[in-house]
Amino acid sequence: MKNISVIVPLFNAERFLPFLFDCFDKCAFAEGDEILLVDNGSKDRSYELCTQQAQKYPNLYRVLQYTEKADSYAARNHAVKQAKGDIFAFTDSDCKPSPAWLEQVRKVEDGFVLAGKVELELIENNLWEHLDRLVHLGQTEAAIANNCVPTANMAVNREDYFKVGLFEERFSGGDFEWSQRACRKGLTVKYDPEAFMYHPSRKTFEEIATREKRTAYGRGKSCRNNGGSKARLALVFFLKIFKIDTNWNLTKGLKKNGVSFKDRVYFNVKFFQIRVMQLKAALAGYNGVNARDLKIK
Repeated sequence: MKNISVIVPLFNAERFLPFLFDCFDKCAFAEGDEILLVDNGSKDRSYELCTQQAQKYPNLYRVLQYTEKADSYAARNHAVKQAKGDIFAFTDSDCKPSPAWLEQVRKVEDGFVLAGKVELELIENNLWEHLDRLVHLGQTEAAIANNCVPTANMAVNREDYFKVGLFEERFSGGDFEWSQRACRKGLTVKYDPEAFMYHPSRKTFEEIATREKRTAYGRGKSCRNNGGSKARLALVFFLKIFKIDTNWNLTKGLKKNGVSFKDRVYFNVKFFQIRVMQLKAALAGYNGVNARDLKIK
């Protein structure tokens, strides 16, 4: 039986960790499996909680620290270099794996990248939760259809991972770049709805805006890393501000989900603001501005 290394980068995840640990308690770990918790410079009690969990289960948990740069992909790369498992399974600190998740991960075949199902939890049932669900699920489904697998729920055999290489350390979007590179190397993406987990929805405008700025920042950083044009990057994000069809489609989706007319109007006003934020964040990423200075990490 193949052993699994579960890799979880985290930053200021104190409020999520008890739920994550509870979910892991319900998974069927075998002797030789491990969970690598990689703290990326948290300022809260995350590292302390991880250490306590490792002391409680010393044969399962390993706690690492990576503070060289604010980048979850750099933290993942730091972990995989020390991981012992035959399979690498990636998830996030705010996710909630189902009890059957690990069993499905263990079935990943050579030459395949497993893309598990991620379902958003709706708690407050407000405008921003509905928007997050529309955007997140749409992006995830489209991404998997285009062979892009999010590290919120991804697994691959060790040899296949190193055949592809480490994640691009671009702050955001490194998982999609990696999985596309994997396909060019001959690996096949396989969607498995049984490898299931929940992810909390974003409940405020600020949370939505932070996510969008983080993604744009990663695009900007990747553009610079790969010798792209700053002018072209700026033009792409500038034109997105006026891409009315996106607003229209999301507004229709919000209406279908029962969001009021007043809230739909408010969404369109704030969405324009988000687009402007994205442009600024993309340029900041290109210019190498520290992500924590922008308060997006």
